[in-house]
Amino acid sequence: MLAKLQHIVQQVNSAASLDKAVAWLVTAICELMNTEVCSVYLAEPDKSELQLLATQGLTLPEGAVCTLSYQEGLVGLVASKEEPINLADAQQHPAFKLISVLNEEVFQSFLGAPIIYRRRVLGVLTVQQRDARVFDDDEVACLVTLASQLAPALANVEERTRLLRAQTGWKRSVKGQSGAPGIAMGSALVKRPAITFDDISPVDDLPQAQELQRFDEAVSDTEAALQRLASRLELSEQTQTLFELYIQLLSPASLGEPVRALIRQGLSAEWALKTVVEDAIEKFRSMDDSYLRERAADLKDVALRVLQALTAADMSKPLPAGDIILIADDVTATMLAEVPRQQLKGVVSRRGSGHSHAAILARALGIPAVMGVGNLPLSALAERQLIIDGYTGRCFVDPEPALLAEYQRLMREEEVLSRDILAGAAGPAVSADGQSVELMINAGLSADADVASAQEADGIGLYRTEVPFMLASRFPGEEEQFRLYSHVLSRYPAKPVTLRTLDVGGDKPLPYLPIEEDNPFLGWRGIRMTLDQPDIFLIQLKAMLRAHQQHGNLRILLPMVASVAEVDEALRLIRQAHHELCEQGEPFALPALGAMLEVPAALYLLPALAQRVQFVSVGSNDLTQYLLAVDRNNPRVADLFSPFHPAVVQALAAIEQQCRQLALPVSVCGEMAGEVMGMTLLLALGYRQLSMSVSQLPRAKHIIRQVSLQRLAQLRQPLLACHDTDSLCWLLREPLSDAGLGQWLRSGR
Repeated sequence: MLAKLQHIVQQVNSAASLDKAVAWLVTAICELMNTEVCSVYLAEPDKSELQLLATQGLTLPEGAVCTLSYQEGLVGLVASKEEPINLADAQQHPAFKLISVLNEEVFQSFLGAPIIYRRRVLGVLTVQQRDARVFDDDEVACLVTLASQLAPALANVEERTRLLRAQTGWKRSVKGQSGAPGIAMGSALVKRPAITFDDISPVDDLPQAQELQRFDEAVSDTEAALQRLASRLELSEQTQTLFELYIQLLSPASLGEPVRALIRQGLSAEWALKTVVEDAIEKFRSMDDSYLRERAADLKDVALRVLQALTAADMSKPLPAGDIILIADDVTATMLAEVPRQQLKGVVSRRGSGHSHAAILARALGIPAVMGVGNLPLSALAERQLIIDGYTGRCFVDPEPALLAEYQRLMREEEVLSRDILAGAAGPAVSADGQSVELMINAGLSADADVASAQEADGIGLYRTEVPFMLASRFPGEEEQFRLYSHVLSRYPAKPVTLRTLDVGGDKPLPYLPIEEDNPFLGWRGIRMTLDQPDIFLIQLKAMLRAHQQHGNLRILLPMVASVAEVDEALRLIRQAHHELCEQGEPFALPALGAMLEVPAALYLLPALAQRVQFVSVGSNDLTQYLLAVDRNNPRVADLFSPFHPAVVQALAAIEQQCRQLALPVSVCGEMAGEVMGMTLLLALGYRQLSMSVSQLPRAKHIIRQVSLQRLAQLRQPLLACHDTDSLCWLLREPLSDAGLGQWLRSGR
């Protein structure tokens, strides 16, 4: 039975359209449950109606439409009560409504189950028989199980189908997430790789020397191609640093040597590349940190280019004339470089987020981008007209004239706004009432720091040192780390640069240090792992301290702190590394030490921590996740993740108040610090040091200069008195609207 259920779900999920899915479904369920009738009713929540979409056993004349309100019939009763109904003689029930055109009066028994996905009734699944009998427990359980398993599949098919439906009232739009702000219009250019790893078959016992030479030549050709693409873009040094990362991925320490090792075992260059890359991509994609997950796309892009060089696959295709919206499964930075800048107006990616290098590059180029539009039917979009809204993360296909006119008006407003933001990218962030706010950046590659230095950030609030570790095939040595940290510190002379110590383990395993855990989010990660590996920790600390000895602007940040003992042990190792370096050369002062507040336990330890550290930094992403017990990467509960939850707001307010009383500097380095509503909330709670992605910096400066922080401070108590997220967000909207920043509110929270 279970295997048959799984087969039905798989068939529905892979169906090309909703109509085809349910037409096949009703027949399959009749066979599975040995019933005479099976029907699927689809809900239309806006009208509180259910429409018979497909049936096996009832007679719906061609062209006829059968609808029921939630207050009509047994089907409506199932939808409104949101629970199964099992009747031996359905026609005797008070809610029964006879629809003569269906010829259902001959069927006595009725069993209906609601199809519910994320608290939303998608429809109703029913079975009927002539015999007057109550369906037994096994049959009820079977239908309920089918309904629950079919819910996400139907939601997925329904979303894909919405773009292709021609009936009046169906919206030809899809929703993703903002990758880069702005509005764009143009013709869809769908990009697909000329060859993928799925096209490769294993071949072994090949001449090693020949395969090694082929691989080396493919790497060399790919490096040259990447350098040519980088030179086509208009960002000079900023772009070069991003493309240098791609070239670094081809180095022996990253992809190169592991691939060569497999070739020496007799594998073909293609199969060795596939084996190494797919394993590395899987590790990146399983990580909780959204920034690190996006590095999988970079790795895949580079590897596919090497594969294309190995197989001599033709990548060149003629481009259509006119304005272009670039669309792909995974849009990459190199894809952006392949389209002439004057034609490229927007970017849409089925996968990815604002942390992808495509999104970072799009923001730097001023190109609107929408990411993570998973249900986008690429095969149906080639050369169709699109509008993309980078504020709301929405895409419109073949827009109606009224919608087109409205977005043309918004684009004219956008041009004026963009000029204002770019003009103010330099200089400090000072509010309308003269108060200063420190704006720093979150980074994980030297390229991020290089891009931000031109925009006069106040320093680096969070540098993820684990990124270079994850791109290597072994632990980087002290000298390698020193050179990297020294370069990053040099970009911000006399400004603080906060290097977070190695934050791997659990959900972020290193390729050369695999960790298997049942619950990685609560496992061996962050400071827990580095304290257990003092040899690795001391090498990193010495590299950091040497960079500080040279530049004098380092701050060290400890991740995942949950106890005072962890800080004490870390301090002991820092002092040990410092003492050894002072013995070898000139004495120098220790850098400031900080602790991340992301584990709720740390909130209750602030007085003790204040005696040991010189600053704290709030990791709002993990703090929210742990406070609400919600994995934001789990689609079943992701909607429950909100930094505007009253409990999270109370925690943030308590941290700010305690730190003020303890004279302990505090910053926020989570994603909410760079989002319009999140930043407004933090400013209202009293935070004056925020760290965000480099792309969010100009907008943050623009907004801060328009608002009065004194007025925002007056919202603190009303915000803390709110008991629901919506009320809290409405409070935050008013000062933004009054400051003429209403255009930023179209994207919601």
